Amino acid sequence: MFQRVQSRASGKRVLVLFLAANAVYLTMVIYSIPMLMEYSGGVPIFDMTPLGYSYQEAMALLTALGEEGRNAYISIQLTLDLLYPALFALCYFTLVQWLIVTGKLTHRIWLYLSIIPIFACVFDYAENICVWLMIQGYPVIPEKLVVTSSVFTLAKSVSTMIYFIGLISILSIVIKRWLFRRMSKRVS
Repeated sequence: MFQRVQSRASGKRVLVLFLAANAVYLTMVIYSIPMLMEYSGGVPIFDMTPLGYSYQEAMALLTALGEEGRNAYISIQLTLDLLYPALFALCYFTLVQWLIVTGKLTHRIWLYLSIIPIFACVFDYAENICVWLMIQGYPVIPEKLVVTSSVFTLAKSVSTMIYFIGLISILSIVIKRWLFRRMSKRVS
């Protein structure tokens, strides 16, 4: 499976996926998240609390958003967040697959690194479902739902952090090898 993906991974594909994923991300960062923060009076939304949240914090946010803010959360933020996790997973999975081929990396750890964005995607979708259920159920929300949502938020954050630490590592190795090859060609 990985070999088929690696044979199709190209710099152009990575760039297109990167631009698509980050266009959606920028739309959220520039438009929908600030709008929701305005509705909430500055109370951070669920996506902006990477370490999770308590039942009281979730209820405070949903109350602060008001009906109009909760509707905007569903119609705008969660709609954008339907696209972003899949684009994130495709982009960053393909990026590592391309770097494995480009950098001639053979250690299995890099293959494992490439699947972490898929886990982050699953956690993000699970979080989004929980957020949707919380908004739909407001003001009567089971505490277990908030705890579950918070766990998915934390899992998404941790997996994303681990991925980017790994990505920095793989980029360092690939750049180092590329520089070494260039210097070797100049010497010979």
